[in-house]
Amino acid sequence: MSESDARLMERMRDDDGADEALAELVHRYQDELVGYFYHHCWQQMAAEELAQTVFIKMYQARQRWQQTAKVRTYMYRIAHNAWIDYVRKEARNKQVSLDAERGANGLRLVDTMESKDSEASESSELNIRARIEEAVEQLPEGQQAVFVLANNQNMRYQEISEVLGIPEGTVKSRMHNAVRHLRHALKDLVEQ
Repeated sequence: MSESDARLMERMRDDDGADEALAELVHRYQDELVGYFYHHCWQQMAAEELAQTVFIKMYQARQRWQQTAKVRTYMYRIAHNAWIDYVRKEARNKQVSLDAERGANGLRLVDTMESKDSEASESSELNIRARIEEAVEQLPEGQQAVFVLANNQNMRYQEISEVLGIPEGTVKSRMHNAVRHLRHALKDLVEQ
């Protein structure tokens, strides 16, 4: 009989086979977490690194763990915060990258061949998966978080509320708005 998630966290907290307990939690939740992050960023390597970050943070904070919610909810709270940190870091990196590309007059210099190539690729048809990924990516951050947790991680609104630290009514509202936005963005793909 396998141990409950809570018992594994207790073992980690009490240093009673902490490494083995963490390994079991990784075994149980790694694929799920990678999927969660993948549906946010659509990059396998980044998703795997972010999932690893969650387990590292769980291990580092093991001494402070108290069972106030399900371990899965606790883990997704850490995952959500890791995602926010990642987005902020990416935004800073993009800003630095844009600044480096600017010429002395502050304008970005673009090669005319690069410009023609990008116009050609933009005019080509996107496949359905790419369209859906793009539409989900365009959701405001709060709506995207709720949508991914509900649809990709099969969480109930109450659990999403606990993970994100927002009222359940806000979760429902964000989900409603996310679905409405996606229906509009993908109206040519949605059956009427």
